[in-house]
Amino acid sequence: MRSVKKIMRILAVFVTLIIFHAAQEADFAQQRREIRNPSKRPKDFLTPARTAPYMRTKEYKEKYDYLERYFWWLFEPEEKEKIIDDSKDYVLNVITSDKSFNKIQMIRYLGVKNPDKIIPDLIQLIIEPKVIGLADYADLIIWERIQTGDLKFYGHGWVVSDDLLSIAGRASWILSEITGQRFGVVTPKTTLDQLKKLSDDWTKWYEKQKWS
Repeated sequence: MRSVKKIMRILAVFVTLIIFHAAQEADFAQQRREIRNPSKRPKDFLTPARTAPYMRTKEYKEKYDYLERYFWWLFEPEEKEKIIDDSKDYVLNVITSDKSFNKIQMIRYLGVKNPDKIIPDLIQLIIEPKVIGLADYADLIIWERIQTGDLKFYGHGWVVSDDLLSIAGRASWILSEITGQRFGVVTPKTTLDQLKKLSDDWTKWYEKQKWS
């Protein structure tokens, strides 16, 4: 009986040590995130392999720098690798069928890293008005959707002009986020003819880009 109690005490100490170690690791991980200064990143993680004329514009540079800083600040190395290695099929699946706002906004990092691989598909998706819906969107403000009751208003948050509940709106928003260009806004009231014109405007812009 005494031996059983002794074993139980040893196991209890062992479990306590494991829990303590796990808690320390969690604290250290949180500290690593907190001490990062977005303005002092060690390198650029999202530099595209190919360049195009639009990357010389002020608008692009502002978008790129914003995404680059927060990509470094928010994610651990293994998370960074996964995000920028996601396939084009994954991107298209998220835009056309997933309700997660977090997954939608994460596409910006992959998009700014590999723009020539997804921009043509995004341009084509602008003509798709299908509404998918939106989840995990706390602090997101899309005024038209708040007015219709499709989104809740929390009194503050990230204001987005495009309708991220629809495929067309998602494509339009991501294109502007990764290029710094803007040819129009997709709202719940945007007509199919207007979507086609917006897609055509993006196509004409893209055809002028000479990749190197």
